[in-house]
Amino acid sequence: MKKALIIDDDPNILTTLEIYLEDKDFEVLTADTAQAGLELVRQTEPDIVLLDMKLPDKSGLEVLSEIVTRTVTTQVLMITAYATVETAVKAVKMGAFDYLPKPFVPGQLDLVLEKLHRFNRMEKEIALLKGIFSEGGFVTRSKKLLKILNTSRRVADSIATILIGGESGTGKSLLARLIHDWSPRSSGPFVMVDCAGFQENLLESDLFGHTKGAFTGAVKDKIGKLDLADKGTAFLDEISEVPKSIQGKLLRFIQDKEFETIGDPTPKTVDVRIIAATNRDLESMVKNQSFRNDLYFRLNVIEIFLPPLRERPEDIGLLAEMHLTRSAKLNGKSVEGIGEKTMKMLQSYPWPGNVRELINTIERAVIISEGKVLDLHDLPSSILNYTPDHGIGIKSLGEIEKEHIQKAILHTSSLEEAAGILGIDPATLWRKRKKYQLD
Repeated sequence: MKKALIIDDDPNILTTLEIYLEDKDFEVLTADTAQAGLELVRQTEPDIVLLDMKLPDKSGLEVLSEIVTRTVTTQVLMITAYATVETAVKAVKMGAFDYLPKPFVPGQLDLVLEKLHRFNRMEKEIALLKGIFSEGGFVTRSKKLLKILNTSRRVADSIATILIGGESGTGKSLLARLIHDWSPRSSGPFVMVDCAGFQENLLESDLFGHTKGAFTGAVKDKIGKLDLADKGTAFLDEISEVPKSIQGKLLRFIQDKEFETIGDPTPKTVDVRIIAATNRDLESMVKNQSFRNDLYFRLNVIEIFLPPLRERPEDIGLLAEMHLTRSAKLNGKSVEGIGEKTMKMLQSYPWPGNVRELINTIERAVIISEGKVLDLHDLPSSILNYTPDHGIGIKSLGEIEKEHIQKAILHTSSLEEAAGILGIDPATLWRKRKKYQLD
């Protein structure tokens, strides 16, 4: 189901637009402040945001800027009673899809939604013709990643817990959201929990909720994220950072869909599908006893690994050009392309920060560029000073392990023999083959 978010401090507008959009088969969320609206954008990545130009805590243009910086998939429609040609042009230049003055009639919104539908359909058709996957913020032409996305689409229909692995910046949260959107739970909530963003007691409260007076500072009841995710999906990002004191309670929930709110011993049951993500080796954490073995196996029913950007070089130019267009529009710059030498430099760099680092690099280059084409001097020194021999040829541990496993498989007659030589059990070898995409 498509999602719409209305950000407006006028309760009448909120109610009217909510009824109108629900009638158009949208799942509708509302917010009456910029802060609340931006938090909903972060959590849900709606298909469209109807954004008032004048809000009590920020201007609509400030909110628009933050939305287009955070997501490339959400379209923003500005609405205001203070319409001027200048603000309309500025909003569109900053990335708004369209602009409507108050008061407006349903027919005007009908036209905008039809225009948006045609635009989205055209973008998908163009992407298909170019052999590009473009959905939910994921853009790729990498055969390796396309295969992973195809697998993800197949497992989306199941109720199984999914563990997504991969380096920081590879798009684990985007994939989790895609799996939710492809699943039968797509009409339910998608709730994100940043397991690394809280102190121990606060993470437990964020997950399970608490009652007033349950601990110092609990001045009112709080509903936990797992409760909010009922009939939908809870995405537990950085699952490796969950303290051992909470791991047992989380394990019980995954097994029985049951938990207790802090301060209330009454068990609660909710229907939530769990997707977890990590950039760490949970198997090693199990061995050093910093992560529970039983929780690891409950999470690891279906394991998906996202490859780093350096292993999908065909995507570097595609992503660089896409984010150049977006950054130029957002920052009001006239940059139109990337020079040949600059592109070669981008494609030879290993991108330790993956897609996130590439996006930040392009945005910086666009902002400081003085021409219509990005030149070498627009790139940061970390990229300009990089050479293929940089680091004295030292490879990452992951690269060494991948090559070592590949050699063992090639020089043995069976996987059991290879596992014996490597000193690991066949199940571990199977998981590592899957991790490194070794056939």
